Amino acid sequence: MRFNSRELVQVAQQSANVEKEGVLYMKEKQDGIFKSREVYIDRFFRLKGNLLFYFKNKETKLEPLGVLVIERCTVELDLEEEASNSFVIVCEGEDNPFKFAAVSEEERDSWIQALHMASYECLKMQLQSLREQVQAKTGRDPVTMPDSSPSGLDLDVQTDTASEDPVLEISLSCSDLPCDSQGTPPNSLVVVHIIVPQQQQLWVHHNHTEIADKNNNPLFLKTIGFGDANGVDTSTRVRLTVYNVKERMTGTMAQLGQAIFTLQDVLMASDMSLTLSMQSHDIKSKGKITVMAWINDNKVSLQDLQEASSSSHPDAPAIEHPPREHRTLSSAHVRESLRVHFDNVIKRSFRFATNKESVSLQVHEYMAEFQHSFNIPEQLLRIWIDEEKQKNSLLQDLGELDPDGNAATKQARELSLSAINLYSHRWQQLSPRRGTSFKRSVEKDRAELEFVPVNLHLQRMAVSTDSRSSQGVIYDLITMGAPTAFNKKYKNGGLRRMLQQQHTSHTAESTLGPRTKLQRTCSLRNEATDLRVSIIKKCEGLPEIAQTGSGENLQAAMSSLSKKVTELVSLCKDSVLCSAAEMYVQAKRQSNVDGQDVAASLRNISTHSSSQSQQNTHRWSGSSFVKSPTTEPWEVTWLNLEAAVMCLMSQVEALTSHGSDPDPGDWREALGEGVAKLQTSVDIVSAKISLFLTFLTIMENKDNIQKMHEIKYRRDIVNSHAISALIAGVCAMLGHERFTSPRMMKQLLHCGLLVEVEGLLSCYGDEMGMIEDMAVGVEDLGFVRLQFSRAENEDDRDPVITMGSHIKDGAYPDFNRHTLDVQIPVQGELFDRLPEEIQRSHHIRVCPSLFNIGINEDATYAETRFGSTALQERINAENVARLYSYYEEVASLHQDTDEHAGGAESISNLLKLLRANVAAKKSKNVEVLHLAAEICERLGGVRITSCKSGKDRTSMGVTLEMIQILQRHHDLAPHVFTQALDCIRSVGCRRENTHKNTGVRKYAFNRFQMLYIPKLYRAPGGTYGNIIT
Repeated sequence: MRFNSRELVQVAQQSANVEKEGVLYMKEKQDGIFKSREVYIDRFFRLKGNLLFYFKNKETKLEPLGVLVIERCTVELDLEEEASNSFVIVCEGEDNPFKFAAVSEEERDSWIQALHMASYECLKMQLQSLREQVQAKTGRDPVTMPDSSPSGLDLDVQTDTASEDPVLEISLSCSDLPCDSQGTPPNSLVVVHIIVPQQQQLWVHHNHTEIADKNNNPLFLKTIGFGDANGVDTSTRVRLTVYNVKERMTGTMAQLGQAIFTLQDVLMASDMSLTLSMQSHDIKSKGKITVMAWINDNKVSLQDLQEASSSSHPDAPAIEHPPREHRTLSSAHVRESLRVHFDNVIKRSFRFATNKESVSLQVHEYMAEFQHSFNIPEQLLRIWIDEEKQKNSLLQDLGELDPDGNAATKQARELSLSAINLYSHRWQQLSPRRGTSFKRSVEKDRAELEFVPVNLHLQRMAVSTDSRSSQGVIYDLITMGAPTAFNKKYKNGGLRRMLQQQHTSHTAESTLGPRTKLQRTCSLRNEATDLRVSIIKKCEGLPEIAQTGSGENLQAAMSSLSKKVTELVSLCKDSVLCSAAEMYVQAKRQSNVDGQDVAASLRNISTHSSSQSQQNTHRWSGSSFVKSPTTEPWEVTWLNLEAAVMCLMSQVEALTSHGSDPDPGDWREALGEGVAKLQTSVDIVSAKISLFLTFLTIMENKDNIQKMHEIKYRRDIVNSHAISALIAGVCAMLGHERFTSPRMMKQLLHCGLLVEVEGLLSCYGDEMGMIEDMAVGVEDLGFVRLQFSRAENEDDRDPVITMGSHIKDGAYPDFNRHTLDVQIPVQGELFDRLPEEIQRSHHIRVCPSLFNIGINEDATYAETRFGSTALQERINAENVARLYSYYEEVASLHQDTDEHAGGAESISNLLKLLRANVAAKKSKNVEVLHLAAEICERLGGVRITSCKSGKDRTSMGVTLEMIQILQRHHDLAPHVFTQALDCIRSVGCRRENTHKNTGVRKYAFNRFQMLYIPKLYRAPGGTYGNIIT
């Protein structure tokens, strides 16, 4: 035996509880001079339970020669009859049976009968037979059987209801536990079984603690809950069995002792604390175990529990002198706030020591799935389908061009139509899965789910102390698989590399800088959109001001309108826009094969605008003018705009300079025609700007249209993942008291929302491409704006995404994708606490940042001559600058930012340390991640942690961050830091995350990887193995 050999010897040598013993002849091999042969040799046998020991002779004080486990075998008569009174034991799957012979026929039959009755299966059959007989006579099942489970204890399984908040919780500690035979303190584990009198007849497994390594006086950090929303039966009997775990991987353990009590006992005890002596099989004391209890629900008292128990058990003793009740944070409101936007909530509870002996931390860990993980990609797909349709319409408006232009627009239209078909198909595939809340990591390569984020979860920690006045504090982290296009692979790298390659192929705007024409094109389009919206709004307001009859106000409004029109005219003279107009006219002229004049080939712009103005059908679609404008010279177009505004100014001047009292009705009527002409001119100019810039974009990419389509598709997938995680983080914030504080609201209005993404990917192999995807996906979060609206009812929960007015500009512009506005419904009471500006749907910008440090063995390869971490270093350096910029905005808004944020170190000093660590050439410098996370937490930002699957390295990262928060803000005792970290990784919610994704409660690490992972990120022994992720 590899394990338990000493224990087996001890069991064999004890003469008590023996089912049968005596001499039998056993057929064994004996080595002779020339060859070995099999002979029957007399041995002394002893049957204890289902273990058949055999000794050399009747001297049983010596070690046995061997033992047979009588399971999965049959006992039969020996048909070959090599010896008299013989029988055989045939084991399942074995070709060679064990052969025996007895001294008499009666002895043989006696042994056969005893061996038949020895197995567990036989005992089970006897129980079932007796059960059926009683049921046949009484009409009811006499036994409430526990759920069938394999023999032995699976340390990864917990049978308590993780989704319910217990009314009563206990924490356990042991003292004076014995060492093993070699003098080593035990690796102790407490397994909890319960039995409810009059309802159950068998002990049922309820829960277990974590494993406390090599300690004779362990304090277990995981707490055990009892009861639910319906209350708790205080007559419940609880059995605590303490084991010494000898091998974590196999769950091999030896029992040290056990103690039994009822919940009533601990509630009646002084200070709700009970110390019990443990007993073992030999009736010897094996140390003591202490049970401390407390009530979680502030609405429930000991008296309530007593009354509830007495109603079902009248004989239960009353609590004459109720002890002082321990209370902690009521987690009901935490769970209720989660249920608004999250499903399938799993909870674990822990109790940690602090530096103050009289104060303990009560920590509730939650993990939940985001309800909208599929709904958000659906909305994004519908938006992108609309954008592709608008793009297709713009391409049609370009009309006939020269051969190069026609070929490029034809290819672009074909790809746009294929994108519409594909996105529509993906949308249809997602719609039937509305009831699902998350995508498992093993499904990350499935094409039909490519827009759905991988393993998106909320990780929440609620912390309180024993004090009655203690207010719980909530900390949230979002965890997910890397926002990347898994099924598109990484042959050509990720988005960042692809976009940089495209950047180098674009024409420079000028010789003075690296800015390209495409970047300037997107900026021009956004500026033109803003000016058009502003001018139209002012035009619509002008007749209203005229109605008031105030000449001074009318002149001021006209002056403001004139300035905006002047800005638009100035924009029309931009060199990039003028060259685009000239290129377009040239392409149209070359397409005129009949030699007719270009202007004559299309409708005259003035006739077109005049007729459209009269019919009042000249509309703007949001990205293009609904009617195709003509190729009238560009200078004439914006000169007409200048003329229209000058004409309107003259009218205003004439009206306001009239000496007599004005007639408001006459003013309004007099200005009506001039305003309409100006609006029409603005629409025509805007439409032509859109047309020219569309043409310029196509011609800039005419040799790479297929490549740009692939980049856009990949970018949409990555953005869908990143935006889903962002919205999950914002929805989680709604449950925080800090969210509605005036200080935070002011920060959101003026500085935006900080989002810090922590990556644990390596700059090696496919993960290099994942980092490149993630870098662009996180940066694109800056094109998302947030709004909060009043929820119409309790079921109004779904965030609504709409297309913004701008297109993506910046370092990686995209002329075909708009910014996005996300509107999140807020329930009435919470909405009323928001500032008036936010209630009026004020947009809140998003300020994203990304920090990545690889921690596995691939990161080691990248740091050697096999690879390079230059990408990681550049990304971290860029995002330090972004974090600095955000902090400076907040500091200028709040002069006491450092003091108010709390913490021993000021945020400015933390930023300096972060910059120094990013610049340092240090292997796997995880201090970068720790500093960035602390800065984000103190600035009230959203935290997202990600690795390849969001399951293993991510679990190590978020559990470490939670313990660091407890140490930083809640005075966690240093001596329990490592134990707390191992505990929360061993029996916390993240083990359940591995099971949800792979079906196995193991982190996907192996021993080789553990050698390379930084110490603080290593999984405890017995919690990892080779798992398909």
